[in-house]
Amino acid sequence: MTAFDTKVEELIAKHPHLTKDEAIKIVTEKNNRKKQKRNERSNKGNVNKG
Repeated sequence: MTAFDTKVEELIAKHPHLTKDEAIKIVTEKNNRKKQKRNERSNKGNVNKG
């Protein structure tokens, strides 16, 4: 299993009322928010360079 699958399974185990599709959507949205934050932080450091 990949790390993504593991996160989905953990979320379903913690919240049994969720369907697998709902859990996948939640994990995907969280990953996208994390990527966006990471990009904002890395871009903030590059503003003063150049």
